Amino acid sequence: MAAALLAGAPMLWSACSDTWNEHYDVVPGGMADQPSLLENITADPNLANFAKVIKAIGGAELLASPQQFTVWAPKSLTAEQADSIIKVYNDDVTAGMKWEDNKAVTQFLQNHMALYARPVSAYTNDTVTMRNRKYMQMIGTDDKSGTLGGNKFGEMTLCNNGILYKTDGILQFFPNVREFTELNPKMTKLTEFLKSYDEYELNESASTPGGIEDGKTIYLDSVTTIRNKVLNSLAFIEREDSVYTFLAPTDDVWDAEYERYGKMFVYNNSVPEATRDSLAQINTSMRILSGRFFNTSKNWRYNFHPTDSLCNTNYGEQQVHNPRRNVFYNPEKTLLNGLDKITCSNGFVYVDDKGVIDPHKTFFGRTDMDASSAFYYEAPKDKNNVSTMNVSNRTYEVYEMDTTYVTDPETGDEITVISQSDRLKKRYNYVEVTAKTAQSHTELEYKVPGTLSNVYYNVYVVVACDRRNDLPLWFQVQQSVQNEKGVFGTKASFVNPHAVTEGSVENSDVILKQSNSNRCYVADPTKMDTILIQSGVKYDFSGYGVDDGVVKYTISSFGPSATSYRERIYTRTLRLNEIILIPFETKEEAEAAADDLDAFNDVLLEGIKEN
Repeated sequence: MAAALLAGAPMLWSACSDTWNEHYDVVPGGMADQPSLLENITADPNLANFAKVIKAIGGAELLASPQQFTVWAPKSLTAEQADSIIKVYNDDVTAGMKWEDNKAVTQFLQNHMALYARPVSAYTNDTVTMRNRKYMQMIGTDDKSGTLGGNKFGEMTLCNNGILYKTDGILQFFPNVREFTELNPKMTKLTEFLKSYDEYELNESASTPGGIEDGKTIYLDSVTTIRNKVLNSLAFIEREDSVYTFLAPTDDVWDAEYERYGKMFVYNNSVPEATRDSLAQINTSMRILSGRFFNTSKNWRYNFHPTDSLCNTNYGEQQVHNPRRNVFYNPEKTLLNGLDKITCSNGFVYVDDKGVIDPHKTFFGRTDMDASSAFYYEAPKDKNNVSTMNVSNRTYEVYEMDTTYVTDPETGDEITVISQSDRLKKRYNYVEVTAKTAQSHTELEYKVPGTLSNVYYNVYVVVACDRRNDLPLWFQVQQSVQNEKGVFGTKASFVNPHAVTEGSVENSDVILKQSNSNRCYVADPTKMDTILIQSGVKYDFSGYGVDDGVVKYTISSFGPSATSYRERIYTRTLRLNEIILIPFETKEEAEAAADDLDAFNDVLLEGIKEN
């Protein structure tokens, strides 16, 4: 396009180049002979308040330097406005903010200047990158005036280090997502939390190395950049080259949710006193923010979800156990309905003054512990510290079934034949445990990390079946919980919500004679059996963020004493696939959902993913 314009307008180019040469001192009297930007601003009585701000916030040296800038100076800046900007600058200095990150610098001074001299003409229609990396549209009226970001400017003055324009008003600062929340007086709790995790880090690629001392690089010019550990794990809402949507909570919502979630992160003395409160604070605050960020430039909507669904930045493509989590269906009519939408320089903010994020959609979901993972379990040991159990990992495979129809040659009736195909449908990993001594019971102890305090769990154990052995497993589950001092208490057996009664299971008479039927469970040997162990289990202290947690479950076999495998009616072999915990905020909710296996049924969830 540029080549075509130049070829079609040689006379215009000639005239423009004469003006350009004159401006840039190709002839005497050009820019090099003019005062600097700072000198011109300081000498103009109409820019006295602007000059006052520049000097007070450390911009004088920059505007007197040889580096070329274009400055749009507001004539309408009042003394009160100037004092307000200076106060912002001083407050940020007191807070330890570096000059280049000071809000008075980034949101005012750098919002009125751009790198390089930028002349204007009647043909100008450009996007200007301001020094704070914001973009503004510059449209020319003639060779001295035009509009920038919709604000009129004129009275062009050539300076030895750039060009000075005067604007009718202050150029509007167009905040990014994070800047908007910091400027919003209703979001002080959010701002306070995020700012507490701001820290300066060395930007090695932008710094000038000067050699190596004691094996470490020494930099002649160290460039540091603000990084925020919280936002780095959630969304880069402070970057101009990113595009995010944020459901930002107001202070009222923050307070309500902090009170609601804070009780879930009460820690005992196993956590050092110095870190107990901070651990509770960060975990509670992170739960408030969990699920509120959406990357609008990448993976905004996923192909394997309906087109009317929205996935947040916590969404994992391999959400095997709960694909509902971090997915919001029909968001315009549900999640976002009724919220004010604000357009920012790098995305959008929805002002959440209602508390629209359902915790069951984000962090407050089921926990699936892989029972075959050695990270969780420990086998009992003898006095010589040798395991008394044989522990091995196994796989149970389920294949699709084929249905065929054949005709009985004698009767002529159609007969349905169902046979196993060679197409794998599902593979289950499980741990298999047998005792090294024939008459011993089998046992594994599991640590249960990540539990929350003051919520009510429904606990399930998934027992795997095995084609080599069709005997049911007769077992018990005990728990040991840390007290206030961080000490694990005595093991206590869970009470079966569906206690074994006469006739409730095959050979129930054996159980009723040889054990407490209220404290034992029987697993069906013909399927992957999901068994409710206990409903509404509550823990006083949280294990979230504690290395080994504050809860342990011990799963062990029962079984009648027998000298021969053939005489046994129950197996002592543990085959464990999963331990599942599903939290609820009230005991009533937990008990009402205890037998609702569809809440986490694999077939149902796979159907949701496919649809």
